[in-house]
Amino acid sequence: MALAAYLRREGAELGAVSAIVAAVYTPWGFKWAWAPLVDLIRSRRLGPSRAWILFAQVMMIATIGIILAFDPARNFALLTTLIVIHNIFAATQDVAIDAMAVRVLPAGEVSTANGFMFGSQFAGIGLGGSGALFVAGWAGFIASFYFILALMTMLLLFVTIPLREPPDPAPLPGQPAASVVSAIAGRIRAFFSELGRGFFRSGRAPAVGVVFSILPPAATALGLSLATAMQVDLKLSEQLIGTIALATNAAGALGAVAGGWIADRTGRPRTCIAVFYALTALPTAFLATRFAGASGVAGLTVPMYIAVAISYQLFYGMQQSTMTGFFMRITNPAVAATQFTGYMSLHNLAVSYSSLWQGQVSQTRGYAVMLYLDAAAAFIALLALPLMAITRNTREPSAASEPPPDHAESIAAPPLS
Repeated sequence: MALAAYLRREGAELGAVSAIVAAVYTPWGFKWAWAPLVDLIRSRRLGPSRAWILFAQVMMIATIGIILAFDPARNFALLTTLIVIHNIFAATQDVAIDAMAVRVLPAGEVSTANGFMFGSQFAGIGLGGSGALFVAGWAGFIASFYFILALMTMLLLFVTIPLREPPDPAPLPGQPAASVVSAIAGRIRAFFSELGRGFFRSGRAPAVGVVFSILPPAATALGLSLATAMQVDLKLSEQLIGTIALATNAAGALGAVAGGWIADRTGRPRTCIAVFYALTALPTAFLATRFAGASGVAGLTVPMYIAVAISYQLFYGMQQSTMTGFFMRITNPAVAATQFTGYMSLHNLAVSYSSLWQGQVSQTRGYAVMLYLDAAAAFIALLALPLMAITRNTREPSAASEPPPDHAESIAAPPLS
C-alpha cells in the first residue's frame, strides 16, 4: 500500500503502478514451481514446515536490510527487484504454513480455521500497510522500511522460534531402498503418484478447482493497488489513507472469521462462495456510479468512500476464507504443499492479471468503466461452481466414501491426527 501511494504521488501512471504491483504478485503465482521442495525436504528436528518458515523469514528480513543500504528513490529498478525477491521468500513461507494447516486441521474445521488465518492476515496487513503509510507520512518513505523490518524481526523472535509443530505424521509412501539415490527416486515417484491422484483421481472437484482458481476471484479492484492510487487521486493524505486501510482490513478480518464460520455451520461452502462473490460486486458497482472520467468525482464524499471500502473488504474477507477452506477440503494431505499451492498459485495469477487489466482500463477509460467491468467479472467464476460438488473423500483418496445425499458439499472424513 505504501509503495502504491508513493508511486502515484511521484507521478507514476496508473498502468505503471498496477504493472509493478502485478510484478510483485508474480512469485505468488509461480510458487508451485518450488512447492515440491517443501513436501520432499523436511526437518525432523525443526519440524517439516517450521524449518521452511524460519528460513523464509530470515531471508525476508535480509532483503529488507539490503534495501536500507541504498536510496530507493534513486535505484527504483533495484528496489523493485529486491521486493520481488522478498516476495519469493514470502510465498515460500506461505507454502509451508498452508501445508502445515492441511496436515493438522480436521476436515470439519478448515473453513473456520481459514477464517481465523485470513482474519489474522487482514490484521497483519492493517498493521503493516497502514503502519507503513503512517510512518511514511510522518518520517518519509524510507522510514517505513525500518518499521516493517522491526515488525518482521518481532514475528521471527516471538512467534516462529517459539512455535512447536506437531511431528511429521508419516513420510510419503515408498519402498525401502538400499541406497540414498534410490530412496530419493522412490520418494519422488510416490510423490508424483499422490499428486496425480490428488488432482485427477479424487473426484471431479479437484480437477474443476484448477479452472475455478484461475478465474477472477470475485471483484478485486477495491482490494488492490488501484484502490490506494484512487485515494491519492482524491487528494487524501497518507495518514487518512492509512486510517482507511486500517478500518478496511479490520472489516476484512471480521469477514474472514464470519465467512469461514458460516460455511462450516451451514455445510454449504459452494453456496456461501457464490453469495460472497456476488456481494463483492455490489459496493464496486455503486462506487462506479460516483466516478466520471479517470479521476473526476460526482457526489463522492470521503465518508461515502470509507463506507464503500469497508463493506467491500468485509465481503471479500468472507469469500476469501470460504474459498480457501474449500480448496483445503479437496486437497490430498500427502502432497499438501504442492496441490494446495497449485490452487493458490493460480488464484494469485488471477489477482496479478486483474491488476494489469484494471490499471490499463483505468488509465485509458477511467475508474468508472474499470469498476463496472470488475463488478461483472465477479460472476465469471461462479459458472464453474456447479461442477465442483465433492463426491469423494479427497483428503484420503484411497478410502473414499460417498457423502450423505443431503450434504453434497461436505466431506465425510475423520479428523486428521
